[in-house]
Formats: sequence, structure tokens, C-alpha cells
Amino acid sequence: MDDFYAAVSQMRDGNPHRSWEDIGAHFNMTAEAVRNRFRRLRKKNGGIAAELPANTDKPNDVYYSPEAAQVFFTNKKRVENINWRELIGLAQTAQDINLRLSDEQEIGEVTIPTDQPIAIMHGGDWHLGDVGVDYATWVDDMQFLLETPNLYYIDHGDNIQNMRVFKDLAGVLNQVLSPMQQGQLFRSIVDELSVKNKLLAKVRGNHDYEFDERIFGEALQKYLLDRVDAPMFNNKGLLKLKVGKELYTFLLFHKSKFRSFMRATHSNYREMQLSFPADIIAGAHDHAPAIEHLWHYTLAREAGYDFGGETLLIKIGSYQGGSGYGWRYFHNGAICTPTVVLYPHEHKKVVFTNPRDAIVFVNAIAKE
Repeated sequence: MDDFYAAVSQMRDGNPHRSWEDIGAHFNMTAEAVRNRFRRLRKKNGGIAAELPANTDKPNDVYYSPEAAQVFFTNKKRVENINWRELIGLAQTAQDINLRLSDEQEIGEVTIPTDQPIAIMHGGDWHLGDVGVDYATWVDDMQFLLETPNLYYIDHGDNIQNMRVFKDLAGVLNQVLSPMQQGQLFRSIVDELSVKNKLLAKVRGNHDYEFDERIFGEALQKYLLDRVDAPMFNNKGLLKLKVGKELYTFLLFHKSKFRSFMRATHSNYREMQLSFPADIIAGAHDHAPAIEHLWHYTLAREAGYDFGGETLLIKIGSYQGGSGYGWRYFHNGAICTPTVVLYPHEHKKVVFTNPRDAIVFVNAIAKE
């Protein structure tokens, strides 16, 4: 064994806490030079060591010499290298379960067998629970809807205020019903609309879904809709409605990333360009109602396709017109529930700004 290695080992055995500077001074070498030479010789002589920092004074510090006992690890759990196929299988299984748990869809179909024209009332942005809602008008509209034959409803979301956290604290405090009470109110009216076959489609809005997902990671409102048979669209969807012998298409949405305060139906037009040239393209969210007639793809309609011709661009209003938030951001809004009359034997539609005028028109046609 090398004399230098033996001498250093003896010095360290005699005093494990002796510093490398002190050992280096004995050999007239720097601490780093002594330590590096000792390590090389230790490796050459078969020593196994966990080197300690210099100048340590911890009482539990130890080092291993060539004479140290061997250690055998017999029960160490090793990380398994899992094949990618197994992980993809796990992802596909979880994906399938999530799809089975979801009631969301992009396209829905509804049939109303009838020989008489019907009226479809577009509504939403109820914001029930907020202090600024016109509850009297909302009650009148719901009662009229529930009691009137041949009148149906498409809901565009934001039914409850549902403020738990918001950028404006006033939005949370200005609720006359708690979110829990709002949820029960919403469930009660939707259940009644469903039992009486009034609800044709449900679009979910940002107050419905986004607010809950931001806090809970999922939308709690879906648990309130277990009695609904109508198609459920998460913010946007296509409804194919068969009225008598005629097929009408509705491109429905709550909120669009396209908007213009100079043209309320700008979002409708953009959604039509990107998704589908439906007969009726109806949206909500902005609280600024509007109705626009548009003719496009007329040759497609003449050629016998189920699209093209006259399209109605519709934006619904809101019952939340009296809130300070609505005044600041939505021009104070306006209550408007555009209602479209559809014919069963010819592809014809007539739009009104409210359901009462539409029903007067339907009843007049029935008398002819």
C-alpha cells in the first residue's frame, strides 16, 4: 500500500474530524492537492467512501476505508419503466368514462309533429338572484310560456347570477338570493318547463358553467338538470328541429369571441361563417337585443338543400337591465325575447320581438 495513502488514512483514523488543511500542512501541500491524491489512491486500493466536506465538525460524520464492511440492499423498490401502450390505454379508458358522464353534445335533434304553425321563444340571461332583475316581467313571461299551447322555449344560458367570487365585489353582495337558493329556483322552473315539454334546447352560459368550473373544477348546474330531455349545448350547438314536414336548423350560442358594440348581430354573422349557415342563428350574453334578416346561399336552397335562403340573426335581451353592472358594461340592456313562428308545410318563418304578438299571429293563421 502506498505510504502516502497509509499515512493519511492513519491520520484520519486517529482524528476523523481533522481538517484537510491540517493534513496538507503536514505534507507541505494544499488541502485540495492532498484530498485529490488521497481519493485517487483510495480508488486504486479498492476503497469505497462517501467523502465528507472539509472542516466539518458534525459529531455523526463518518468515512469509509478499504476495510469498511459491505452493505447489501435487498428490498429497494425500483421505478418501473411502463410501456407507452399501457399509458395510452389508461388515457383512453379515462376518456371513455368522462364521455359517459357528460351530457354535452354539439348537435341535437327534436321533432314536433303538427299541422299548425308553432312559435319558438328565445330567452336567457335571466340572472335570477341579482338585485337588478325585473322579476315581475320574468314571472309574466314564464307563466305565459307555461300556459300557452304551441309556444316553445330555447334557453341561451346565464339563468342564475351564481356569484361566489367576482372581479367586482358588488356583484357578489348584490344578490337577493344565495347561490344555493338560486340553484333551487332554477331547478324548479326548468323541471316544470321540461314536464310540460316546453324546453326544446338548453345552452349553457358563463354564469352557468365558467363560474363553477373556476372554483370547483366542474359545473354544479349539470346536477340540477337531470329531468331535462332537451339537448344540452356547452355554449354552442346546432339544433335540427323538424316541424311537421319541414326541417329548420338553429345555430345556438351564449357567448361568442366575436362581438361589436356597433352591430349587435356581428357575433351571429361570424358564427354562421365558421360553423353552419342555419335558418336561425341566435345568441345571448351581451344583453343588447337585435334582429336582422339575411339572405345567403339562396342557390343552395333552390337546389333542394336544407340550408340557404333567408336567415334570421337574433340576439336576445336580459331581465337584468336594472343593475349597475349592466349599465356600465351592457348599455343597461333591454328585455327582449324574440319569438319565431315556423310553418309545418312550407319552409317559412316569421319573427316577432315578443311571444304574445307571435301567438296572436299563430292563432290568426289557425282560423284561416
